[in-house]
Amino acid sequence: MYTALLAVALTLQAPSTDAPPPAPEATVAEAYHLFIEAQAFEARSDLGAAEERYQRALALVPHAPGVRVGLAGVYARQGNLARAREEAERALALAPAHRGAHRLLGLITAWSIDDSQPDAAERARVAIEHLERSRGPGLPDPTVQLTLGEMYLRAGDHDRSIAILEQFLLDRPGYLQAVMLLVQAYREAGRTDAADALVRSFRGETSVSVAGRLRSIEELERRGQWEAAAEGWARLLDEQPDPSYRLRYAAALVNGGRLDEGRDELQRLADEAPDDIRPWFLLAQIEQRAGRTREAEAAARRISDIDPDDGRGPIALAMVLGARRDFAGVVDVLRPRVESPSERDIESGMFGEMARLLGGAYQDLGQVNQSIRTLEGALARTPDDAQILFTLGAIYERNRQFDRAETVFRQLIEIDPEHAPALNYLGYMLADRGQKLDEALELIERAIEVGGETPSYLDSLGWAYFRLRRFEEALPPLERAAEGAPDVSVILEHLGDTYMELGRYEQAAEAFERALAGDREDIDPRAIERKRNRALAAAGRADTRTDRR
Repeated sequence: MYTALLAVALTLQAPSTDAPPPAPEATVAEAYHLFIEAQAFEARSDLGAAEERYQRALALVPHAPGVRVGLAGVYARQGNLARAREEAERALALAPAHRGAHRLLGLITAWSIDDSQPDAAERARVAIEHLERSRGPGLPDPTVQLTLGEMYLRAGDHDRSIAILEQFLLDRPGYLQAVMLLVQAYREAGRTDAADALVRSFRGETSVSVAGRLRSIEELERRGQWEAAAEGWARLLDEQPDPSYRLRYAAALVNGGRLDEGRDELQRLADEAPDDIRPWFLLAQIEQRAGRTREAEAAARRISDIDPDDGRGPIALAMVLGARRDFAGVVDVLRPRVESPSERDIESGMFGEMARLLGGAYQDLGQVNQSIRTLEGALARTPDDAQILFTLGAIYERNRQFDRAETVFRQLIEIDPEHAPALNYLGYMLADRGQKLDEALELIERAIEVGGETPSYLDSLGWAYFRLRRFEEALPPLERAAEGAPDVSVILEHLGDTYMELGRYEQAAEAFERALAGDREDIDPRAIERKRNRALAAAGRADTRTDRR
């Protein structure tokens, strides 16, 4: 397993056919541990310790581009750009397509450009080549985006500079450096009206832009305020009847519980544009959610009829089969696409979703090692894919590989500090094991700040307080969690445990009884029976019933 994760997912062993024979498995395993330690030290800004671990790993596996890129990153953060460049170039010699090496070389080249140099434009083009080769699927890297916008401007390619900077500002409205670069790009391209309009908008002299409104609606969605989000999309549609907004409006309706209205809106879109895959993909999910599996399958198969190469067809079909618990069917549909993915699947991000679903199907079939191999192999292709990282972390945790789970979740949070599910999962995992409890509480609070007060997050918060023995503080979030998810047994068990600690035995017994009547997932019914009986005895109502369900 260590060999797979290091030599494949982290590209420690170079893929070149002239490379020396691979290092022994024990050596690679030791290098893997050093590599993970180096990343942990780097995340804590202990650059000296990180450099030392990377150097020790390289002594074991010198033909490891991933380790060389890690070391180059440490040198860059230390300000030693010459050594950073040297290590990144060595990594590229071992793996010419290594995106991390291209990223570092592009940024180092960009940082070292001086406008007074006669070859500044040429050096900007070198930076552009590396940065473009560093781009991949998943969320765009804001540092690469902004630097590319500046480099295209320096190279005189105003159209590309404008396109990249406009996209950057859609995601980060008002970012001063990007605004200044875009104003300059507009002026140099002769678009003075656009430059002046951007300046006025930045100074607050114009009304709120569409980009700003989109960001506000998406913030509502992120916080689960679907009714308000649907109203926002409806108002935007009154002004701009864009099909993309209609899709988002329909999704908001469905997520807000207005299932029939959302389905009707999507069906109208599908009727108006029968070869547009987007409404069919959403329809497949909505029909599945409504329990209409035949209609869901028909919508999924319609996607493949329109375009057999589009990844949304097999994804939608796999979701239907998974809901039917036909996990072998999921494997049959997805395995060929995951083992030999197309560039289109990778670039679109569909590959990550397919790998996630396939890994989950293997887990449900009891083929844990195959599940982990599948996800680790997928990470070799898309190392920053949040879906794959989250699923792999969860599978590690379910199979009691806690250290690996923690490493993966921390990696995901470093990539996306606002990934609420990862923040919650890691926080709950630490709290449940009684580890790093102050940090666990902080992680869960961040998840709630980003993702809202869902029953799952509230349960995690209450359980962290419980583990900290702050029982009075644990009770309110657990009670709200149980209100929002009245059939989730594990939440009710946590609530009962808290009532017991507070001496509220009647309420504890009632909570344990409700846990036994709930979904019974992730609980030990016999243990809860014993807790219920102890609560009843403490309340003066001894009961030795045994639950027979």
